[in-house]
This record gives sequence, C-alpha cells and structure tokens, in this order.
Amino acid sequence: MASPVKTSNNTSVISNSSNVTATTSNKTANIKIVASQSGPASAVQGDNVTIKYSVSNTGGQIVYDVKATSQDFDTTIGTLKPGETKNFQYTLHIPTDKEVQEDFGSNATVSNPFFIGGFGVSYTDSSGSTPTINANSIEIKL
Repeated sequence: MASPVKTSNNTSVISNSSNVTATTSNKTANIKIVASQSGPASAVQGDNVTIKYSVSNTGGQIVYDVKATSQDFDTTIGTLKPGETKNFQYTLHIPTDKEVQEDFGSNATVSNPFFIGGFGVSYTDSSGSTPTINANSIEIKL
C-alpha cells in the first residue's frame, strides 16, 4: 500500500491499484470517501466493455451532493451515509485502429494496453467544504 500524501484542506490521499481513498479530518468530522473502478483484464479492439464504479462512505459523517464525473459521464449520487456504497456502471467502446485513424490520421493506433483514467468524485461535508478525489485508473490488455 502506498503512503498517504497530504494535500490541501487537510486531506490525505492513499492510492493503490484498486481504489483511491480521501480522508478529511477536522475537529467535528471524520470523513472517509473511497472511489474505485474496475473492468475486464482484456478485450479486443471494437469491443464494448462494462466498467464498474463504486463510491463508498467508510467514515463517520454523512456527506452531501456527491457527484461522480469523467469524460464519459456525469452522475449525481446525492447523499452518502456512513457505511453506504453506491455502485453504477458504464459501457465503453474500445475503438479499432481504423476508427482512430479516421479521427487522427493514418499513423494513429489504439494503445495497448488501453488506458482508462480515474473518475472524479466531489462531495460536500457538514462544514460546507467541497473536496474532490480521483479514483484509480485501469488498463485493459488488447
């Protein structure tokens, strides 16, 4: 497991291959939000793959106005109570070399492994602060 990295707003971010955790502490709140995504280990160019997303509140305080965003989706989760997890999924198309070449020229190719960056999660805590964390990225072998 990686060591925590301190960021602004007294937030620690711990990153490993499966999830990203943001822990915010102040005198009255113990907030811990965990965001993760997973997908298939391998696929073929032209496949549609399902990516699964999870946002959990493993802390001791309710968080509000929870939103998950990426270049592919904007999802409003709403309120997350302590111990609550919200799951959702998105179908993503892995383009073929031909599809990429139509947009970027004849020398363009699809990267292997296919990289999917982490999605962002924002929320509001009881003090009105609105931290944001980013989930893990994943790679799919083609």
